[in-house]
Amino acid sequence: MRVVFLIGKLVTLAFWLVVVLSLLGLVQVPDPQRLNWLALAILLIHLVEWALVGKQLKKIGEPLTQFALVMLFGVFHVKAPDTRKAVNQAL
Repeated sequence: MRVVFLIGKLVTLAFWLVVVLSLLGLVQVPDPQRLNWLALAILLIHLVEWALVGKQLKKIGEPLTQFALVMLFGVFHVKAPDTRKAVNQAL
């Protein structure tokens, strides 16, 4: 299961890297406007995730770090086995 979450995190990290490089004009993408809208939608979804589980995640570590990880990885951070174990121990 850890491998699935690791692969998910790597794919998500690659997506955000392409978005940032595209915004900086360093990478050409076929449809940059669609990529920007997709990135905005994913960012909003991650904000909703933070709103739902932010209080629990604040208990296991630095709130700013937890926020950044949720914004970057989303569900791959929230549902990761290590994170869930830490949340359960903090409760």
